[in-house]
Amino acid sequence: MPVRLIIFDLDGTLVDTSIDITRALNYAIKPYGLHELTVKDTIKVVGEGVSRLIEKVLGPEKSHFKDEALERFLYYYRAHLTDYSRIYPGVRETLEELGGYKKAVISNKTESLSVTLLDRLGLLKYFSLVVGGDSGPEKKPSPAPVRHVLSGLSVSPHEAIMVGDSNYDIEAGQKAGVRTVAVTYGYRERRQLSGADYMVDGFEELIPLLPRVQAERRKEKRHTVPDICQTYIEFRIKISDDFIRAGLLDFSRRGIRIKSPVPVDAGSLKECTISIPKSLTKGAAFKARVKHCLRQEEGFIVGAEIEEVEDEVWFRIVGKVHDFIYEKEYFHEEEAV
Repeated sequence: MPVRLIIFDLDGTLVDTSIDITRALNYAIKPYGLHELTVKDTIKVVGEGVSRLIEKVLGPEKSHFKDEALERFLYYYRAHLTDYSRIYPGVRETLEELGGYKKAVISNKTESLSVTLLDRLGLLKYFSLVVGGDSGPEKKPSPAPVRHVLSGLSVSPHEAIMVGDSNYDIEAGQKAGVRTVAVTYGYRERRQLSGADYMVDGFEELIPLLPRVQAERRKEKRHTVPDICQTYIEFRIKISDDFIRAGLLDFSRRGIRIKSPVPVDAGSLKECTISIPKSLTKGAAFKARVKHCLRQEEGFIVGAEIEEVEDEVWFRIVGKVHDFIYEKEYFHEEEAV
């Protein structure tokens, strides 16, 4: 399935806002006897939204000044939003080249500040949707903002990628079932970005990366579940109002093939659960979009793609299932009991 949507983080990914944020923070905390912050200090604590940023900077001893300091910060920052903020190299040119893709921004900065910042820097025209930290009840690393964008632009998780400079972007994207790209030039060290599916050192590297993402998606390795393991893995799918047991035949990082005792409508989004009751692996709930349902002897073969993961990122779940299948020690220990 081709990539149709690219979701971007804002601060540290599209624009370097670190100097303006640092100046606003120092204005905000000036009355409270705290040391002035450097840009290096600031980039260590940004990423979770303005309110949380003020909390971190004030610390527990000055926390009672939070509301006043937040008001001071917003007063100064709104007036000096783009004094020193600059678009990262290659961003504008790359966004021009990505004209055939839907594009959105998800920031933990407020929506109004995000829109104003993008507008003043001439970037707003490239995006179909801008979501801020106050656009909904949850911020990154929650997957909720990502799912909001996917729904709003009518794109499935498998047709989108998330580009950001922090672990919050990676976690939000992966929890929503979206592949993630970490940019290494932003506010986080490379080691903090190791969980991303891909890394780029420059924004322009997105152009050659996209065909690779699509090719790897098509060639994604599938793991067959041996018959003996199917008896240990409990897979259930919700049909009407009840969960029924189905056999997990094989899986990839983003998809499953099961044997169901009843037919399942192609195109439907189904609630599923997977667990290994006799092991220590925690069960997980997720939703899968049915791609096909073929009648065979004694049941139906159903292929589906993972769309919404509630408890864990899907590839971590199947990673545990994979380990369970191929670690023979489990079976040896059971046989010895």
